[in-house]
This record gives sequence, structure tokens and C-alpha cells, in this order.
Amino acid sequence: MLPARDLVASKLRKAILTGKFKPGEELRQDKIAEMLGVSRMPVREAIRILTDEGLLKTSPNKSAVVSSVPENYIKEHFEVRILLECEAVARAVLNLDDLSEIISLNKEYKDAIIDNDIEQARLLNEAFHILIWDAARNLRLKSFLTQLWNGLSFMSGGMKYTYEEHEAIIEAFRKKDTEQAKNAMKIHLEHSMNNILKTESNNFG
Repeated sequence: MLPARDLVASKLRKAILTGKFKPGEELRQDKIAEMLGVSRMPVREAIRILTDEGLLKTSPNKSAVVSSVPENYIKEHFEVRILLECEAVARAVLNLDDLSEIISLNKEYKDAIIDNDIEQARLLNEAFHILIWDAARNLRLKSFLTQLWNGLSFMSGGMKYTYEEHEAIIEAFRKKDTEQAKNAMKIHLEHSMNNILKTESNNFG
């Protein structure tokens, strides 16, 4: 499970990138905390993260205002994530001998898709990626990936494709093939990026 601040940042980031929160809209910490069922502390920290990313601006009254999102932001975001997560999966392939957990996670993910349990599928997808980050055995690498996590894998019918792409990653683990793992992860993340770019609810500045 992601730390509370990163989980809140992920949800706010998704709302901004999908157009749920519009450019110029004011986000108040107390209302966001109430909406997400958390205290104001992780909300405050999440707003700081998204302000540093350029998705929010802080107004004089300490509230946060949604910025316009340029299309290039999405592309640059995923360029960095692809570089880091492909390296993470290559390291994980060499370190992870017992594949039972990663296989089980993706089977549970498939069941969640069948049941149309989107929230459970989101959590299982998150757990799948975190398992890979942990198996990479590099705390700084995991920290960077945690900050980049955006939870946007379920847009434009992406749930079914996510399962299939996870299976391709697992197959590379079975073969202990680092290049195949990196390629499978790259395809997976590029598909997520393209889903976001073509989602009609996005309002790029």
C-alpha cells in the first residue's frame, strides 16, 4: 500500500489529468480530506507534491488552484517512469525466485475485472507494481517510482489489457529474461500513456 500522502497525490493527480478537476478550480484541504476520508496532513503533503509537479498552484489564501495540463507533461511523466520502471523490472527479474505472489496477484486482478470491482482491481494493480519495485532491492528507485505513481491504468478500457500485459511481464520473470521484461514493461506503460492522451475528458493547456 502506498503511503497516505502518495495515495492522496495519486487520486488528485488522476482527477486533474482526466479533467474531473478543471483548470482554475480551487481545491480546499478540508474538503479534499473529507472527500477522501483522510486527515488534512496527507492532503497538505499531496498538494505540495502536485505543486512541485506543476499541476497545482498555491493561492494567497493557502488553497490550491488547478493548473492547465500541457500534453507534454503526460509524455515527459511517462518517459521518466518508463526509464525507471524498466530498470526496476530488469533488476527484479534477477532477484525474484518465488513467483507465486506475483502470479496470485494477477489472477486476483483478473477475478476483480470479471466482477467489475474497479477499486479492488486498482489496489491489485498497485500491489503488482510495488512487488516489482521491492524486488528491485533499491530503496531510492522505489522512492522515485512511488512519487511518480498515478494510478491511471484503468482508463479507456485498460483493465483487460493491463491483465494481459502483466502476464507478459510474468512470462519474462519465468524465463529470467531481463530484456523481455523491460520490453513488456515498456509496452505496458506506453499503453497506459496512450490511454490518457486519447481520453476525451482531458483538457490540455
